Amino acid sequence: MGEGETAPSIDDEEHSALPFRLRDVEPLYSFSEIHPVAKPLDTMQVELRFQTKLALREWNSEYWATLGIGVLAFLLGSLSPEILDGGNAREIGWDGLSSVSGWGYFQMLLSVVLWGWFAIQIWRLFPVMRIHALSLLFFWNVTVFAQILFHETQIDFPVNASLGGMMEGSLAMLIVMFFIYYFGRAVVETRDYHIEEYHVHEDVRLTELEMSEHSLRGWGLILTLWFVLITLSAWAGAHFVAERGGERIGAFVTHLLSGSISIPMFMALIWYPQRMLGTDAQVQTRAAINAKIELDGKEVLHSAGESQCPECEAPVDISRNDDGEIIVPCPTEGCSAKNLIGTTCPLCSVMTPTRFACPKCGMNAPALDYLSDEEAW
Repeated sequence: MGEGETAPSIDDEEHSALPFRLRDVEPLYSFSEIHPVAKPLDTMQVELRFQTKLALREWNSEYWATLGIGVLAFLLGSLSPEILDGGNAREIGWDGLSSVSGWGYFQMLLSVVLWGWFAIQIWRLFPVMRIHALSLLFFWNVTVFAQILFHETQIDFPVNASLGGMMEGSLAMLIVMFFIYYFGRAVVETRDYHIEEYHVHEDVRLTELEMSEHSLRGWGLILTLWFVLITLSAWAGAHFVAERGGERIGAFVTHLLSGSISIPMFMALIWYPQRMLGTDAQVQTRAAINAKIELDGKEVLHSAGESQCPECEAPVDISRNDDGEIIVPCPTEGCSAKNLIGTTCPLCSVMTPTRFACPKCGMNAPALDYLSDEEAW
């Protein structure tokens, strides 16, 4: 970097909704000072601290109430007296439900109601992630079902497990792992698309800074740990009920602890991408985005009525297409084409810049600055 050259910085106006920035957070302990190879540990610390501090600052009472409902629903379902005493193995179906004691039946019913309430709250609070959130809850139940299949003929699973007794459970777990991988990939690729749309800079160093501000390494670690915890909780629960004497208290406690911790991690998983991407985002893979572009075309534009110069507030002809991509007039004098920023004009073959000069006051700024702000950073 030259002597008179200043380091790039990200415009604070783009992140005005954030009370603090990722780059301002320090690790609790710098492992990289011991050896540079431990730098990823510092990165994980910083990102997890950032997400935790942001959640503690921004979650209102409704978020915490939803978290409490989820934990209570889990505990009520797990601490049922029917589970603790093993129940009657000879009574199944409707006869089995009818034999449940009055308090046990009420407790089970209350747990179902609370789980439904929890799902409704998740649907309301996370409009961007609602489908993925309910899918994660569904596949959590698939994980439980897989562990039941593992223990069906092998009560000490995985001790003395046979390949024949693992086929069905393994298939269910593979389906769960595929979906979780797909979910993580969709969030990451939507993040990449968000960077391309909202944080394009002519200076590549600024784009790299934006990418680091939107890092998902910590979120990916939470997703991995959540999958491990729900698998552990499902295994421990199935392991406890597989032995009907109720002697595996260690497994039961493990089920309660890991399951209870999974609820706040689940909420963090669906909250953070929505906070990062904004309430207008659609979480999907790059392939899905490209397929939608091919099916819908790129020529349908949003209304440009809200586009105006950030300096003189004069209206400008800048808009977005249906995929959120920014479209500006061609900079070549006499050319009437409108193109996506960063693409070549099909009429005059001139590259369309990411910056735009106001025709009234002459201010030159990124094209994104001429559009109304959205709830994203």
